[in-house]
Amino acid sequence: MAKEPDIPIIDFAGHDETELAARISAACLNSGFFYLVNHGLDFHLMAAVFAQNRRFHDRSLAEKVAIKLNHWHRGYQGLATSKLVSSARFAPAPRANQLESFFLRQEVPTDDPDYLTGALKGPNQWPDDADFQDVVRRYDTAVRGLATALLPAFALAVGEGRDFFLPFFDNATTALRLIHYPPAPVGQADRAYGIHPHTDYGFITILAQDEIGGLEVQGPDGGWLPAPPVPGALIINIGDAMARWTNDVFNSTPHRVISPTADTSRYSVALFFDPDMAATIRCLDQFTDAARPPRHDAIRFGDYIEERLNSNYPNRVAGVASL
Repeated sequence: MAKEPDIPIIDFAGHDETELAARISAACLNSGFFYLVNHGLDFHLMAAVFAQNRRFHDRSLAEKVAIKLNHWHRGYQGLATSKLVSSARFAPAPRANQLESFFLRQEVPTDDPDYLTGALKGPNQWPDDADFQDVVRRYDTAVRGLATALLPAFALAVGEGRDFFLPFFDNATTALRLIHYPPAPVGQADRAYGIHPHTDYGFITILAQDEIGGLEVQGPDGGWLPAPPVPGALIINIGDAMARWTNDVFNSTPHRVISPTADTSRYSVALFFDPDMAATIRCLDQFTDAARPPRHDAIRFGDYIEERLNSNYPNRVAGVASL
């Protein structure tokens, strides 16, 4: 029997910064995942963003297609239109992910010199729904604030001063993704992957999930075990960019979503919180020595993330995302 990975519950408000950093470090050295409680996000706002997630995906296909995913990876991503091709650890997936989603990214001022020309430096797209825009913007602002508040603890966790990561996130690259997983067909020959096994691309992911379940984390022996919803908690995991900073000492853990029911949809809301597109990521000295040389070359984050997105969402290369 596979040994269940230790996914700790960390109390954001219950520890001083040093203890919080120690607990985050321990989680990142093991499962790469942790639950965060007392995180300060308003539960009414969390409920409201889930309600808006459901409302959006209940719209007609024509309404959603009107704001289909653009070249800057903003808007509606159609059902089964993403497929894992570029991954740090996995071969290309045999079939598309069984999900649809709405993407909101950081706002880019129109006077930004890279507006419309730089990677991911383009306009967001919205349905004609003032309530949706209001709730989603407020949730995006709140969870971005939480991610920023976690940066000092993550800096201490990697052995740097508390302000180490702050300059890398002066203009953070973010994606808020409102996801809908339809029910899994009964008797399907292969398992209904909402998302195929993968590691996340970036720094950290902050996930709010509904009560349905389906998220699974890969343990050290390769087995898969559930990461069930914990009432009121967010689940946080580190991605490949953070792992690169630590020479893969911190664990960017493979995970997947198995659509768990044949009659009930699953919904989640994920914030992908990443460095500025111009930031350079290289292995920190404390994670390398003669016996452990750097496993990764230094990268410019924008080049790295654009390559990943172009591979896994090929339609965006041409400037459109077909359904």
